[in-house]
Formats: sequence, structure tokens, C-alpha cells
Amino acid sequence: MNLYQLKALDALATYGTCLQAAKALGVTQPAVSTQLRKLQDTYGVKLFNRWGKQIEFSPLGETLVLKARTILRLLDDFEATVDTAGRLESGQLAIGLSCHYFVMDMLAEFMKRHPGVTLRAQIGDSLTLIDEVLACRLDLAEITAAEPVKQLFNLAYSNQQIVLFVAGHHPWAMLPELDARGLRDQAMVARHSTSMTRRIFEDRLNKLEVEPRVVMELDSWETVKEAVAAGIGFGIALEDEFSSDERFHAVPLKGIDLSVRQYFVCLPEFKQLRTVQTFLDLVREFRVRRTEGQEKCLTKTFPPTLSMQGE
Repeated sequence: MNLYQLKALDALATYGTCLQAAKALGVTQPAVSTQLRKLQDTYGVKLFNRWGKQIEFSPLGETLVLKARTILRLLDDFEATVDTAGRLESGQLAIGLSCHYFVMDMLAEFMKRHPGVTLRAQIGDSLTLIDEVLACRLDLAEITAAEPVKQLFNLAYSNQQIVLFVAGHHPWAMLPELDARGLRDQAMVARHSTSMTRRIFEDRLNKLEVEPRVVMELDSWETVKEAVAAGIGFGIALEDEFSSDERFHAVPLKGIDLSVRQYFVCLPEFKQLRTVQTFLDLVREFRVRRTEGQEKCLTKTFPPTLSMQGE
């Protein structure tokens, strides 16, 4: 096995054909095909099958693609470390963001401290970002979750509450609180079904045998916000996703635990990458600042008028 074979395997999985893989690697198509054939013949294994122009990886092939990507990423980091004598003056960081409003200050600080590092950010729901991390397409990701993600290194950043909010003219807007059981069959405006915030909210309600009536499912927070403002139904969001807006009121729920956490996750093997390690150190720094800021407030209440911004 050699480095060229690992690169060929990774490129084939990324681009889907030997021709496109060859173009990405800057070599000929026969060169890629030869390296892949040698890899399979040497170990007597079948890593993929061809169906016309389509490539389908075997379970073993899929596993080895992930391992190849891990090895190649670690080698890139090794070379960059040697070139800069251990200083983080170059490199790249691929990060996934489920609630990007939470971490923009953190990203700005990272870029200020390490201007030579190229930052590539991907916005998506937590479940998709977890899959991208597991597939080695992202170095790390910021996600919402009820508990740490198995298979990954998890660094908890913040504790959050899921907040229910309604339009100012909604009957619930004047309530001091609402029993969670009162949500049964009530109209809800929701993000798509893969939204982790929505999944956790619905799972907690299911334990109470309560199911709201999703009357509208939307892809963006802006459209959710407008639908709630129009009185179509109630919405949910994380507490830190709000800012002042006269159109919305938060309604505290009783009889239910709606606590969640924000995590930064990465493959255990990637935790020692210089870019990842440096970013996680910055997360810890910001976490301390956040904790110190919260300790200055003996009580934490929701503002009377709210608007939403994130996952």
C-alpha cells in the first residue's frame, strides 16, 4: 500500500468516476485505475463494483475510504507542522455549523489570530453535520444534541433551553406559563424533520404522550419566523437564538424538561490536528467567558419580546 493508492481511493469516493478522480489528482485515468487495481489485488479484496458509469463501494471499501481520508488529513497536518516549526501559520479548517449565530465571534477571533489558515464553513442541521464529520468531510462541527455523540470526541460549549414562542396577538402571549400537555393538537410551525431542536422537542413531548399538530414545515428560520408572526402557529428555538422583536413572545412551559447542549464534535483521530486543537482551545476560552458572564447574572429570564435567528 502507498500514498498514491490512498489518494486514488479518496478521489474515487469523492468524485464518483476514475476520470473525474484523475482530473482532481492531475494524473491520467489509467494511472488511477492501475493504483486501485493494485490495491485490491495486493490484499485480495473487492473495494467497489462498477455498474455502468456508477461506482458502488463495498462495506469494506466504505470503511477504508474513511481511514484513507483520516490518514491523508493527518499527513497534511504533519507536513504543515514541520514546514512552520509547529506554529499555526497555514493550513485549513473545515467546520460545520448548525447555529452559526452562536459562534461567529469565535470564528472571527480564530481568523484574527491565525490569518494564514483557510476556514471553510458548512451550514446545516446537526444530523447532517454529524454524518459529514464521520465521513471525514468536515474536521469538526458545532451541533445541538441531548447527549454526547457516540464515535466522536465531544466538547460541550453551552447549556440551552428550547423556547416556545408565539405572535404578540396569540392568546398564549399573555400567559405567565403553559402546561406542556396543553400543546396536544395545537398548531405548530416547524423546521424540517431533520432539525435536531425539533427532534428533541418532539421526543420530550412524546414522553408525555403529547403531539402538536404540525401545520407548516419550512426550510429556513426566516420563513418560520414570518409564519409565526402571521399567527399560523407556535414555533420553537434555542434560547440564545433570540433578540428583541415586538412581534414575538416567549411562553415558558411547565411539566417538561427542554434542556439541550451545544457541542463541538470531531473524530477522535482529528482531535490532535493543529487547526482542530487550536480551535477547540478557543472554544474552551469562550466557554469560560460565557460562564463568567452568566455568573454575573443571578437570574436569567427571557426578554418580553423576542425574535429568532438560528437552528
